[in-house]
Amino acid sequence: MPDAHPIFATVFATVAALGERTGYGRRRAEALAGATGSLLIVGLGPGHDLEHLPGTVTDVVAVEPEPTMRRYCARRVDRSPVPTRLVAAVAEALPLPNECVDAGLVALVLCSVADPAAAAAELHRVLRPTGTLHVLEHVHAPPDSRLARWQDRLDPLWSEMAAGCHVTRDTRQILRTAGFDTGRLRTATVRLAPPLVGPHVVGSACLARPATSDKHT
Repeated sequence: MPDAHPIFATVFATVAALGERTGYGRRRAEALAGATGSLLIVGLGPGHDLEHLPGTVTDVVAVEPEPTMRRYCARRVDRSPVPTRLVAAVAEALPLPNECVDAGLVALVLCSVADPAAAAAELHRVLRPTGTLHVLEHVHAPPDSRLARWQDRLDPLWSEMAAGCHVTRDTRQILRTAGFDTGRLRTATVRLAPPLVGPHVVGSACLARPATSDKHT
């Protein structure tokens, strides 16, 4: 799988390490609260999610498409407190069978995937019926707010600079359309996050109904 954004991966790894000390570490732990059993992490990045696993997680499958990111996270994968398998794949085409994991995590991922609806449908497909999706994502600000207007104006430039990251996505609606109950997701802020990133949603979602796309093996 080609390394599409090696420079951004290097910059992001540095920023993520700083973020662990300025708010994102605490929010990652909040997002993972309640995760149990086999956990799928989509977009492992530098691997900081592995440092916040609750004791109820028994094993991890971690998906990361970028070779540079896989090199950065290799040490954390080796030090993971539970068996962890790192897979080169994209969120829109998870190489996993239907209903094979108890929990999933997306942390600063759905903002950047090429097709967030397809990624959400794939998450729905691989989760067991009683599974939970754990979420830490920055989202579009409330409509008609000043921040939302700035996000709308600057999103193309931001996306170009940040390897496809978007600040205008309505992640709650994307997950609802894919068949998740998002009632337990809450709005939060992250200390020292870039102002344009704006509000975040944190928490967990459960499966509400069949996904809108056909399931496949």
